[in-house]
Amino acid sequence: MGNPYFHEATWATFVHLGATYSLAHLNEYTFSVVDTDGKERKIVVNFSDHCFTRDVKSTDHPQLFYPRSTRKPVGVFCFERYEYSLGLIGHIAHASTGKVWNAGADVFAIVPLISRTGKEMLYAIVFSLERVKGLPVDLRMRIKTAYPCDEKPIETFGEVRFRHLVALRMRGKSPGRITGRHRKKPHVPSEGPEKK
Repeated sequence: MGNPYFHEATWATFVHLGATYSLAHLNEYTFSVVDTDGKERKIVVNFSDHCFTRDVKSTDHPQLFYPRSTRKPVGVFCFERYEYSLGLIGHIAHASTGKVWNAGADVFAIVPLISRTGKEMLYAIVFSLERVKGLPVDLRMRIKTAYPCDEKPIETFGEVRFRHLVALRMRGKSPGRITGRHRKKPHVPSEGPEKK
């Protein structure tokens, strides 16, 4: 694809103990979707370092610090999050033909099922979708973070078809939030629907 529309999308390779971890799979890319208004929309995707870093712990060696992290005071390269990040583009492609979750004020989530140490669990991919002006793309999808849900549960407020979300965001709107106690929530199928 030529030059990126948003410079911060390119991440430096991480090297630790002689092993190289390429982050090229998290470089900016674009894809198209036909929204529910029947219009083809071009979406540019950018990833935050939160997809492959975590907060620092007192026991972390400085060699694990990722130099361009947006975490404060410093972000630590997380090998587990990195491994899961290798599937992000596939999860986004799959979600673009289905539904995503409303996760709050102008924040949304893709919550696929993944395997972690042989056990099925949920993986939260939290993103915003913002209209773009002055560039040959319609919307910017910022992947703000991605993490296994056993690290931190994700609160959701109903589902929306991705194609309809695109149409709403092009109009400067967001889907309504469902806040009822018995609303549908992401869950691991073997555990049944989550209840509160």
